[in-house]
Amino acid sequence: MASSLTTKKRSPAPEPIVPWNELAAEAAPKGPRRASILIVDDRLDKRLAMRSIIEDLDQNIVEAASGREALRHLLNQEFAVILLDVNMPGMDGFETAVLIRERKSLENVPIIFVSALSDTETHVSRGYSLGAVDYILAPIVPEILRAKVSVFVELYKITEQVRQQAEDLRLAHSELEQRVRDRTEELAAANQALQVEIRERQRVEESLRQLNLRLEEHVSERTAELVTANQELEAFTYSVAHDLRAPFRQIHNYVELLQDEFASTLPGEAQGYLKRIGSKSQEMGQMVDQLLNLFGMVRKTFEFSEVDLNELVRELVTSLKADAAERAIIWEIGNLPTMKCNYGLVRQVFDNLLSNAVKYTRTRNPAHIEVGSRRDASETMIFVRDDGVGFDMASIDRLFGVFQRLHRAEEFEGTGVGLALASRIIRKHGGRIWAEGKVNQGATFSFTLGKG
Repeated sequence: MASSLTTKKRSPAPEPIVPWNELAAEAAPKGPRRASILIVDDRLDKRLAMRSIIEDLDQNIVEAASGREALRHLLNQEFAVILLDVNMPGMDGFETAVLIRERKSLENVPIIFVSALSDTETHVSRGYSLGAVDYILAPIVPEILRAKVSVFVELYKITEQVRQQAEDLRLAHSELEQRVRDRTEELAAANQALQVEIRERQRVEESLRQLNLRLEEHVSERTAELVTANQELEAFTYSVAHDLRAPFRQIHNYVELLQDEFASTLPGEAQGYLKRIGSKSQEMGQMVDQLLNLFGMVRKTFEFSEVDLNELVRELVTSLKADAAERAIIWEIGNLPTMKCNYGLVRQVFDNLLSNAVKYTRTRNPAHIEVGSRRDASETMIFVRDDGVGFDMASIDRLFGVFQRLHRAEEFEGTGVGLALASRIIRKHGGRIWAEGKVNQGATFSFTLGKG
């Protein structure tokens, strides 16, 4: 060391000082990395539709046809956002979300639930309780889906960038320590560069925090807009149905007058047309009345009391036996609980489900109808099971919709409002209703009445 100080021309040329942030910049990957987006839906057509909407974002899109397949993908790679269908056979979207959130490494992965409009009130609240960041209702608006996914892709990239910068900071700091041991004169310059990078990191973190705040505000605003739009739609439908009631009754009354006063003077074909008009006007009147009952649920406050479901069901079954006295029906009524609910509304639910069971077992001789209950740790489940014509589970999304029927009117009468009304009543009680069935192998309708 002494000779190098006295004879400078023999000293090796000092190594140029390179700021550590420049070293990190050289080591950093060039260009933004493509983010991965996971689409989870059991229906191929829906997955293809969502892929076609977001594929122009130029990101890596992965598809899963079930919750289990989605979990396998999540174990093998990171995703910027998950588009998760609610209604899937086997493991539904909510169950999949619970399993995702149970893993520490996946607890912050954004989940956007995708669901049908008829399930909005139940699904939105449950989805957010499971950690969903947003909710998209079918039919999907491409611009909205693309915008929401784009936000989370950008958020993921920013997060990855911050993470990479933190790693760069660690490597650069290690390099800095080595240089300090070798040449103390570099310490001042390196420390200055470190402070600059720390301030930049703080700036990026603040930007990320502001982005999160704006995203939360956007989600809140969108949720409020959806609630308002749904309320306006219900109010409009109620008003239209109310205005239609009087004309349909007048038509039916005029048809009865024509039949009473002029039936003998009309030709047979005209009498047939007149009878058909009367039948259809009466049917439309019934549909309007049921529609008013459906939307009246929103505006009413109901009282709840302890109701013996055994007694309620026995009364309904006695009436149904009298109406179908000419048929052979085997009834199996289990031991039902006493629950706190609104008697009149829950009676409507049982009346609808039991009447449907009688109607859709019309082709069976004898027919079997079973009513029972099961209790688990948190709730009691009631079910009505029959061995009738059943239905195709591919149409389950339509089952509880207004005016949605899975069988032709020529085969089985009905207005298509009963199950929608039953679903609304169950939601009013804080419960849920669902169905399972197979074509020509019967159907089972199950529901709960909250946590009672």
